[in-house]
Amino acid sequence: MNAPQLDHPLTGPFWKAAARQELQITWCGACNNAVWYPRANCPDCGHSLHWRALSGEGLLASWCEVAAGLNPNFPSAYTCALVSPVEAPHIRIVMQLANCSAEKALHCDMPGRVRFISLQQAAGEPYLAPAFEPYHDDGTVCDKQLAPG
Repeated sequence: MNAPQLDHPLTGPFWKAAARQELQITWCGACNNAVWYPRANCPDCGHSLHWRALSGEGLLASWCEVAAGLNPNFPSAYTCALVSPVEAPHIRIVMQLANCSAEKALHCDMPGRVRFISLQQAAGEPYLAPAFEPYHDDGTVCDKQLAPG
């Protein structure tokens, strides 16, 4: 993976928002539908999309432990998560799991919040990316710190 392209017409706004520690997705104003992955037009009605900020609250839909990374620029072990934002429960956003490991009593529909972690490749500037930090049933966050990457 290369560093995010901030001038890319479809994904640039996502990464610019992440740099401000804000999670945004595309939304159709005509049919009030969240659309993910970013595209120019709504797949349901064809109208143009705009970017909308989300609260960062969501539910853990699924996760998997990645033991051997495909990209040598990043550490090899991390946990990948599929997250459903509360504002758009029908979509899933892929991000890393933060401050938690897959062994830490995770379960589907576990609530949590997006936070932003700094990713650093072997070459290039660091950048912020969304990560999902799940809450325990008592509202506390998981306590195992994962190295960003």
